[in-house]
Amino acid sequence: MCIDGLQKENGSFEKTMFFDSLYLYKKISGMVKKINLLILFTFIYIIPISSQQVWYENASSTEHISFNSVSAGVFTTNETNPEINTINSNATVSKFVRDGNPEPTISFDLTNPITDLTSYTISLKAYTSLATSEFNATNTSIRLYLRNSNLGDSDAIFEELLFSEGETWASFTFDFNNESIPANVLLEGGYDQIQIELASEDTTALTSTYYFDTISGYSEQTIPKAQFLSGSWGMRFNLHGGIRLDNTDHYDWVIGAQQIVDNLPSVGHIITNFTHPAHGYFYTLRDNAYVDIANEIHPGMVPTIENEQIILDVINVFKTAGKKVILYVNGAGPSVIQGNVDATEAGIITGWENYYNTNFAGDEGLAWQTLARGFFERFSGLVDGYWIDNVSNLPGDLDAFIAMIRDVHPEAAIATNLTKSFIKDEDGNNIYVDSDSTTDEDPTDYRVFFLEANDPYTDFTAGHPTPLGQGAPPNSWAYEEFSFPLVTENPWSSYNGVKQALKHYFVPIRQQWSVASADLVFEIEQAYRFVRTFTDPGATMTWSTTITDGYITADEMAIMQEINNRMVQSPKPDFIPYTRPEGAYLVGETLSIDSETDFNQIVLYPNPVKDSFRLTKNISSAIIYNIEGQQILKFNQNEPYFNVSSLKEGVYFVKAYSSNNDVQAFKIIKK
Repeated sequence: MCIDGLQKENGSFEKTMFFDSLYLYKKISGMVKKINLLILFTFIYIIPISSQQVWYENASSTEHISFNSVSAGVFTTNETNPEINTINSNATVSKFVRDGNPEPTISFDLTNPITDLTSYTISLKAYTSLATSEFNATNTSIRLYLRNSNLGDSDAIFEELLFSEGETWASFTFDFNNESIPANVLLEGGYDQIQIELASEDTTALTSTYYFDTISGYSEQTIPKAQFLSGSWGMRFNLHGGIRLDNTDHYDWVIGAQQIVDNLPSVGHIITNFTHPAHGYFYTLRDNAYVDIANEIHPGMVPTIENEQIILDVINVFKTAGKKVILYVNGAGPSVIQGNVDATEAGIITGWENYYNTNFAGDEGLAWQTLARGFFERFSGLVDGYWIDNVSNLPGDLDAFIAMIRDVHPEAAIATNLTKSFIKDEDGNNIYVDSDSTTDEDPTDYRVFFLEANDPYTDFTAGHPTPLGQGAPPNSWAYEEFSFPLVTENPWSSYNGVKQALKHYFVPIRQQWSVASADLVFEIEQAYRFVRTFTDPGATMTWSTTITDGYITADEMAIMQEINNRMVQSPKPDFIPYTRPEGAYLVGETLSIDSETDFNQIVLYPNPVKDSFRLTKNISSAIIYNIEGQQILKFNQNEPYFNVSSLKEGVYFVKAYSSNNDVQAFKIIKK
């Protein structure tokens, strides 16, 4: 522990440059172990001081840690510095005024929990209004605690320093080097809070004032770019682009956006469009600083100058209402024409190929990146993030494309729909759903997705479930049983333990994405439960709602309004807890009904069944029913093979009975 004065503040330029270079080296060279860096550091400078970064500073608007709470006083920001000097020359600082109660504290949340205290220090600057002559053994102390938010003061650790002079700034460095982190703190993810405690042993009714500035620490604590989505639920407002937007002049897009604002105040974010959702060569804007698309490539790719105002007006409606706006971007751009090619699309193919061959020497990736940049520049400052789809078909280098977006819009939150993860069993194999319920007639087995950051670009997960085409309903019981508890446990994910990405579920509300004629999948109770499941722990979800004539379909709006009506209540009404539907089970899993013995450990195999199946335990009888519940076959004794070759192809149910009349049920697929 030490008090650092002018020596640290006025260290040589060369030394500062070395520390910065060393920090960058650590970030770039992830394979180099920390101990090797410390040896290198010690060899050159002898004194092992770790490089720090600024976490919190009022004047520079640095808030890489977030203020949580205060006790026994009032904490404010943007206050005038009471004494500009060589230790602190910032014009504005943060201020804390004691209210006379003991143990005043200020708490901040860390974005990335601390799990290693090797060479770990935290520094800050502080000022007390107490005069030096008023100092005593207790009122000069300043402690810094490391805490876990779930454990509170249990197993928190602290370092204590003292003011040596009143009414002036002092620099404090709290050295936690090689302190032990208790096992239960590590089990909870590490220390995720710091707490500053003032005059910790003083119980007198002090009303002194403190100022704070430039809190710095050893580990990276950048607040995730998707923090604004934490705890938010949202909707999709699908806007067309290009000639398709011109062909919807009768749509009331702006009025439809206003309807959402008026009816759904608890909705926190909206996903609308940079490109047409399915066709990445139709854009919602026309003017582009880098290419005259209508004349240099093809006029069908962009709307008229009048109609490009539609997306700007829609965004303005949502932003004026305080909602965050994310733009859907088809990352394939004009390189992929989907479906049947009409005359416009044929012209786009030819025009695009001529354009990038003539202007970019055949470099299609650079051409698309340049064209897209013109639109990203126009949207920067208007929106909060981008959901980038179809990146597997992106022309050119994905790293360069993302770097371009970051250059144009550094603070934007980005989701990339690149890869998915799936729930695995204890042997590392994907689990598969066999049946969704007793009424499930789809024989397709599907994997169970879970949400995590799968690439270094992701600020919030793309959120796509297992594809509908693989037989997976978006409200699958298996998601609620296996996927969602992982969200509740931790609403954030990290890629390689570094970057934080918010878990986001992008869910179709119908049996087909954004197709008004498709049946609704969700009813109100389950839809409300899904929203609460994600927003309560601080994750986020977006309904892929369907737009007709510029409005959300009436049946979907009715569901959204009921969710909204519950979400605005305080406290919010309880939701009906999840229970597994009858007849739902995984591949290889058995389903027990009313069984109180180990009889429910029977396994039926193979399934699907061709001519016969076997059971792994003896039974007294078995009955086979069709999908309507009618009895089809009955076996009155245990058999080595149960012959079902007489059955037609389809879905059947088997009830197996023990001698004690315990029963176990199975769904089988007859091939």
